[in-house]
Amino acid sequence: MAVSKRLRYEILRRDRYTCRYCGASAPEAPLRVDHVTPVALGGTDHPSNLVAACEPCNSGKTSAIEGFVEDVQSDTVPPSLETLASEAERLWTEAYASIYASDEITLAQLEEVRSGTRDMYRMGMSADIIRRSATVAGFKGDTFICLTEISDPNWLAVTNEAFRVWRSLWFLSTGRKGWPEMEEVLLFECSVEQAINAGLDRLTILRAVTLTAQARGVYIEDHLDASVRERCGL
Repeated sequence: MAVSKRLRYEILRRDRYTCRYCGASAPEAPLRVDHVTPVALGGTDHPSNLVAACEPCNSGKTSAIEGFVEDVQSDTVPPSLETLASEAERLWTEAYASIYASDEITLAQLEEVRSGTRDMYRMGMSADIIRRSATVAGFKGDTFICLTEISDPNWLAVTNEAFRVWRSLWFLSTGRKGWPEMEEVLLFECSVEQAINAGLDRLTILRAVTLTAQARGVYIEDHLDASVRERCGL
């Protein structure tokens, strides 16, 4: 099965748009998504087996590059899903109990933390990001860990506003019959975060969010002017 557009987006974002073999970065180097262990040798499309690679490294690996595969793979392979979910639950519980009463923690809250961990894991988020998100969420008394990696107040305010607009308009576009799935929420948040990192202002982001929601899409860059995309490298 070919790697989907959504998964390619997440792998490039996870690797900070930098070739994991030689260190070349976009936009100077065209990037692809490469299988660390080739499919022909049993490699899968799981995020742990995918890395960002520049075109030269992807099209013709030298012996030196092949010797680096083991290091790259060991850096990117996360713990098993349930191991990471248990670790996130523990980190969240410790952080929550340090601020609030530990006897207030419910099984429903713990399951929400584990569910959020599973969603982030399946989208290819690194174990470190998931751990930090779980801890910050615990301090905040929140169980929705997907947004907690963002720490800047203005950044978080724009992201939350964009999410509210997008979710409401999505609901209206379905005739008030459906809400976005969790996978779509995660992809949308990543798209907004990338736009903020690229320096787009709040109104530009919200205009693109409106168009994205009306089309029931998740990538706001698809609804930016071509000149804006080019200027910001989106």
